[in-house]
Amino acid sequence: MNRQCKCTDCGYVFDYEDAGGVRENHWLDGEYMGSETFLVCPNCGGDFEDAADCCECDEAFTEDELYEGWCEKCLRETINYDTFFEYCEANKDEQYLDTFVMCEILNCEYVPKYSSYEFHELMVDVYKAKVADIKSAMTASYKAVIDILPACIRFIMDDDGSIGRENYADWLNKREVK
Repeated sequence: MNRQCKCTDCGYVFDYEDAGGVRENHWLDGEYMGSETFLVCPNCGGDFEDAADCCECDEAFTEDELYEGWCEKCLRETINYDTFFEYCEANKDEQYLDTFVMCEILNCEYVPKYSSYEFHELMVDVYKAKVADIKSAMTASYKAVIDILPACIRFIMDDDGSIGRENYADWLNKREVK
């Protein structure tokens, strides 16, 4: 199997064997000191990195662009009300759902550091009721209800930065397909 590379300048994907070479001569005070040959992108002459395919879409990405084998676009597309809830429940100790409901649905600024089982169950009920309202309004073509799905996606993908994307991708990879 050939080593796949992706240009960090133009995004061109190519086999390592196809990389172009650039020779750079070194001079000091008019005296030739030797030369070096650098491998560059055959498309634009830019730098490149090793690449791997996203496990979902099979597009090539650099290591920095993948999260446990998933590209950001494919990760975002997996988030819906059900997967968001499952992910939050799988991470109860982190109080993701409690924080989300308090901040995004109830618009509270204070989230308890430690919550009781009863409090968590109340947050679950609030989340499920909100999702039911949204789904009901969408089937009735009623647009006055505010959709929280973009907030769910932002909560996982953006609020915790790349570690949030890594954690979600890791959970997704380990999740049992039902």
